[in-house]
Amino acid sequence: AIAEAFAMLNTDPASPSAQKAYEDAEEALGKAITKWESGAIQAKALVEEKARLRLGRARARTTLNDMASGSRPDKAAGAVKDYDVAIDIMDEDFRSNPDKALYSEYPDALVKRGLAKEELKDWAGAASDYSKAIEALRPKDGRPDMPLRGNAKIAEGDGLGMNPLILSFRGNALSRQGKYLEALDDYREATAIFENDRELREASLSRANEALALYGAGLDLEADKAMQLVTRKDPGVTDAHVALAASYWAKK
Repeated sequence: AIAEAFAMLNTDPASPSAQKAYEDAEEALGKAITKWESGAIQAKALVEEKARLRLGRARARTTLNDMASGSRPDKAAGAVKDYDVAIDIMDEDFRSNPDKALYSEYPDALVKRGLAKEELKDWAGAASDYSKAIEALRPKDGRPDMPLRGNAKIAEGDGLGMNPLILSFRGNALSRQGKYLEALDDYREATAIFENDRELREASLSRANEALALYGAGLDLEADKAMQLVTRKDPGVTDAHVALAASYWAKK
């Protein structure tokens, strides 16, 4: 039943059967969670399985909310609770086994909990989760987190590699709190990573976010220059043209 529930999580959300599939997965995983967390089962992989079940149900719940265009805050709140339990399980396992390697699911769970908190307008909580994920992905010995180039190999002590989308997520959450200059740092780092990876459209969109943060901070001249750079490098980013026009008319 557990394997079937996880298989249901691969259902295309756009398919006619998706609603029932994700609801059935949520129910089946809920029953499994009750059984595994009751103490009735003793297994070698008990800790990992408990976390996996919670992460699976959280995924079902967030998908149900997404399918409803964000109109199911009960599902988002339930997902946050599942992520809370899963992350606490992993944190406790780290404390009990300090030499254990980082769960690959750990930073991902933090990011997904942050996204679920955004659905609840908990911008501070979301930013906090993104910060924890970013910390988990940074090198642990104080070296700067530089993007790898060419055939460079990951060395001992390197982080897992910063995902620029997480930086953008944190920048957005900080902007929602009016912390525009903090957000600016995240957007600028995200832009640099996107450019290094030759993801040019994503770099342009990230640079546009930089400009919007500058507008929010009241630095309009610097913001105009950043937005003009976007329009020159990537004229297809129409929002940049709109923002420049709005800035122009605001000065009239």
